[in-house]
Amino acid sequence: MSQKIINCFIASPGDTAEERKVCLKIIEEMNHGLGMAYGFSIKSLTWENNSRPAVGDYSQAVISDQLGDDYQIFIGIMYKKFGTPTKSAGSGTEEEFDKAYEKVKTDNIELMFYFNDAPSQISEIDITELSKIKAFKERLKSLGAYYWPYNGVLEFENFLRKHLTDHFNKIYSNEKDVAVNIQISEAYQSVCSKLEERLNKALVSFDSQPAIWVEPVLSSTNKISTNADENYSNRVQLNEIIENPDSIIIRASPQFGLTCLAHYFVMEAWKLGKTWIYLDSDKLKVHNIHNGVSHECEALKIDKAKIECIILDSWDRHGANALKKLKNLCEAHPAIPIIVMESVDDAKFLVDIDDEDDTTLDREFSYLFLLALPRTQIRKVIAEYNKEKSIGDEDLILAKIISDLEVLNMHRTPLNCITLLKASEKQFDDSPVNRTVMLETVLFVLFNMDGLPRYRTKPDLKDCEYILGKLCEEMIRADSYNFTRDSFIHRLQDFCKEKLIDVDVDIVFDILAANNIIVQKGSNFAFKATYWIFYFAAKRMHIDILFRDYIYSSKKYTSFPKMIEFYTGIDRNRADALTVLYEDIKETCNTVVGKVGMMNQMNPLNLMKWMPTETQIEQAQKEIGENVVKSSLPDNIKDQHADVRYHQIRPYNQNIRSFFEEYSVYNLIQKMKASARALRNSDYVDSEIKSKILKEILRSWEQIAVVLFVIAPSLASKGQANLEGASFTLTGDFGNTFEEKMNLILQVIPSNVVGFFKDDLFSSKIAPLLFEEFKNELNEMKKHHLALLFVYTRPKNWKAQIEEYIVSLSKNSFYLYDTVNNLKARYAYDFATENEVREIAILIKMGLTKHQTGDKRPNMGQVLKVPNYELPPREVKGNM
Repeated sequence: MSQKIINCFIASPGDTAEERKVCLKIIEEMNHGLGMAYGFSIKSLTWENNSRPAVGDYSQAVISDQLGDDYQIFIGIMYKKFGTPTKSAGSGTEEEFDKAYEKVKTDNIELMFYFNDAPSQISEIDITELSKIKAFKERLKSLGAYYWPYNGVLEFENFLRKHLTDHFNKIYSNEKDVAVNIQISEAYQSVCSKLEERLNKALVSFDSQPAIWVEPVLSSTNKISTNADENYSNRVQLNEIIENPDSIIIRASPQFGLTCLAHYFVMEAWKLGKTWIYLDSDKLKVHNIHNGVSHECEALKIDKAKIECIILDSWDRHGANALKKLKNLCEAHPAIPIIVMESVDDAKFLVDIDDEDDTTLDREFSYLFLLALPRTQIRKVIAEYNKEKSIGDEDLILAKIISDLEVLNMHRTPLNCITLLKASEKQFDDSPVNRTVMLETVLFVLFNMDGLPRYRTKPDLKDCEYILGKLCEEMIRADSYNFTRDSFIHRLQDFCKEKLIDVDVDIVFDILAANNIIVQKGSNFAFKATYWIFYFAAKRMHIDILFRDYIYSSKKYTSFPKMIEFYTGIDRNRADALTVLYEDIKETCNTVVGKVGMMNQMNPLNLMKWMPTETQIEQAQKEIGENVVKSSLPDNIKDQHADVRYHQIRPYNQNIRSFFEEYSVYNLIQKMKASARALRNSDYVDSEIKSKILKEILRSWEQIAVVLFVIAPSLASKGQANLEGASFTLTGDFGNTFEEKMNLILQVIPSNVVGFFKDDLFSSKIAPLLFEEFKNELNEMKKHHLALLFVYTRPKNWKAQIEEYIVSLSKNSFYLYDTVNNLKARYAYDFATENEVREIAILIKMGLTKHQTGDKRPNMGQVLKVPNYELPPREVKGNM
């Protein structure tokens, strides 16, 4: 049988050698897969394999002449290098693109260009080359070319394989009136369409939601890194599973996307000419497993003998007859690999696999684990959604979604991202100020999504919040958070009867369960995420004064800062909350100050100057030590603080921990969080009340800094200091010796305090209050904390505030040094608008000029003379 030859030209600079190898690998795969089915063969055209030494007008012209222009596919790739200039273009790759672009106009070739966005070492970055690449990207856009970003070679391989597969499927599925080497059967096309329809249906949870697929993170272990990017880099490749299927159990928490992954596997396998089938465990009868297989084969019109792999979805080993179902499936198909999608709750996800009993299955299964998405994959979800719905700026949306997921303690799953995106469709607000409204919107989305049988009436959302508030009140008062389905329904039915309202409570339960707001825990149920309890309880506080008074008098909000956040977010005018919180945080802060007995205004940073010397650090340590000796701290802590200079390692952390518990530092942190979140949500409360509670929050920040000064020796000697269940740990390079570590620890305490607590306090709407406090603050540490807060968050008019702060500092001040360093960090690593990048650069240069010249207010002429090499390289992938 003759084959159609399709030439593929591969163009790229010299730093993409691995991607070029991937191109050749995928071309070979295509020739043995789709090529055999459709009757074509791809031939690669590359300079390394298809050119020879010769003489011509110039080297690129020689290569171009030898490779020719007879190709139907052009693949362009770039990373950090733009390439060597030629006589007719900025680089050889650009010249090859120009010729391909001209061919598009006449020959209708497929032109695909890819850019590697993977991070690289600073020493490998050439700003000139990156500028050329950026300009080339803009040129592609202006020409109407849609290029594709990728993050590393592995991701490039997956994208290119998918894109070429889609390209050829589109070509040959549409060529109905053109003679081709082989006719693809209508049955095959029907199966592919059916499988794609299944995947799209699984991907869509809400009305008018775009179907979005992003590659998930599969890990070979559940002993995972806390670094999501590291998990992504070490992920198991999906194509490897498709090419070489084996019996695997893929485990994930609910709503991580196991069903979507199952349908994706089957669809992609079929595209490569492999016969896989999908089974839903929930629909299988334990004694009639063969019926399920037969029905699927009939639906796909295939012979059972041709099955190459079976995917069993929705399997729960603790469900009725689950192990028996899988055992029977294994026995019925002993030679066929079976991939099992197992959903487990969060606690069981981390269980050691060796503890699982699979001996009854008579087959050895390996385990894989579906993990949370890294930022790069969340960005892709947002980009696809935003392309369809036009919510707003992609970087702002990304920052907001990630922040909300973290604050609400939700997994980084596609569904959770899409739920928050759906909630943002009507009105996107990048401020974190009001998550109460966000949760209201999420509930509205969930209570109005498809899937409810037509004969059942959708309950009113406000009614649901009302009755669930009562349930959560009872749970909080009883300090008991588990319930059965029957108790849930009966308790709320009784409450509805008492209040003479009509709510189908069983439907409320089913909606909450279907969306994993409540989940099964053994024989009981519970709210999966505690923030739902706090949200409904906050709604209850708003309408029931007795419950509100109970929360205040019992100080329950100390353990549940989110409850106060949600309560104040209802109407942003809860003066009662600020009044109670002000008195409470003031009393707790006084208690800590009084019992610790450290000198007021103790601030070792005042002894440190620009780029602190070893002598200055020793003086700072001496001041800390002297204050500890004079304090009311227990003798054993005083002794250990004195002895730590002699490197005598004792159970320092244990004593510090008991000190924290005894002297209420943990309570101070919790009340500070509750107060900050309440203040952030209190736009319409009297400004005097807001100013008073802000002062106490900043005083609490100062006290936490003092505590960190005290535990600095423990951090330097042991790398960790515990604080009633929480812990401070050194991460990054703090040096090797005790002295080196102490030096850096003391320097970074201010930025760490602000980093710990900034998200509790800041919103763009609170900036005027912060600016007013900043203008009037005389305490050096508090003022510096506010300055760093502005550097981190950059509210409107922040630059003017920092300019005046720089003017107020002496040329050798540690605070000037620390401000410049934090500005440099933001310049290097923050996603920022072009204007923000310029503002940060000017402030860095202003601080450096102040230090070098000593002028109180450096003029712009002086500032602009500072060379750009004083600025750190930008390490992010682009501006906002």
